[in-house]
Amino acid sequence: MSIMVDTMKKRMNSLIPKAVGACVLASVASSQAFLENSSFYLVPSVGYHYTDEMDHYDKLQKKNETYKKIEFDDGPVYGISFGFQTTAYTAIEFAYNYSNFDIVGKQAAGGETKYETTWHYVHVDALYYFNDIYQNDFSFYIPIGLGWVKNDPDVKNNDAMKDYVRGIEDTVFNFGIGAQYMFGDIFGIRGDIRGLYGFSQENFDAIAQVGLVFRFGVPVPVGMAADDGIKSADIRFKLNSTQIINPNDPDILALVDAVKNNPNANIKILAYSDKSGASSYNMKLSQRRADSLKNMLVNNYGVDPERVYTKAFGDQDGMSRSRHAVAIVEY
Repeated sequence: MSIMVDTMKKRMNSLIPKAVGACVLASVASSQAFLENSSFYLVPSVGYHYTDEMDHYDKLQKKNETYKKIEFDDGPVYGISFGFQTTAYTAIEFAYNYSNFDIVGKQAAGGETKYETTWHYVHVDALYYFNDIYQNDFSFYIPIGLGWVKNDPDVKNNDAMKDYVRGIEDTVFNFGIGAQYMFGDIFGIRGDIRGLYGFSQENFDAIAQVGLVFRFGVPVPVGMAADDGIKSADIRFKLNSTQIINPNDPDILALVDAVKNNPNANIKILAYSDKSGASSYNMKLSQRRADSLKNMLVNNYGVDPERVYTKAFGDQDGMSRSRHAVAIVEY
């Protein structure tokens, strides 16, 4: 049985890095097929670190008869993540976590020895979202990642432990489940819980965290980005509606100014819907959105209707973006 367990551990230790690498490479490759520009985000977070004993301390306990038991205290964990949203469903994230907790040695003769240790974890993760995050405010996601951890004990002034305890470095695999909610294009909140497996120490920790999401930029579908000399606007609509969320968007005003200041300019409106519902309904909804934007330009800003034309895409071609229309000024 022990031989079988050891074999399974070796296989897992070999397959996990390959699995993480495949997820990261797939995320990068898919970004080129879906988006011309990708968004970045920053997530400061706070949470709780549930610790597990490490193999080093387990051996120390058996070797050193002074201690009948070595316990790890749980404690708060702090983190910062910088992410690259490669597609509407995938992201790559670079993260750092810091935790500070106590390790307690229960002495056989009674009493205990306690010392503090700092825990640093640097890791790269691939995230998969169950929903298109540009189409939906709420989405569950799965993180999977690989990194390096350092457990740095403070035993310089602890005579009872300094001859036995050493700092530990290890390669750690993490995986879990999380949820994210965006209040708009820029700001949101997310939380996840992850298991952490240390390869050499064979320990299994857990981290539960909640963080604030700050997004920088919303990508434009491939082929819809503005060329030099062409102004464009990305217009958001309310869910399952033709109502524009921000009719006073500065980008809309820039479109109007560009058309009014150049008699050779026209506005092209390209409207989309998400993939929920029947395709026939989605096509009609995207056309109504295009017409709604055109009517606003004509009625509210006095744009000549002959200089505005529309095209509805519905949920076709894998380029759909819920509640969005792309308006481009062509000269």
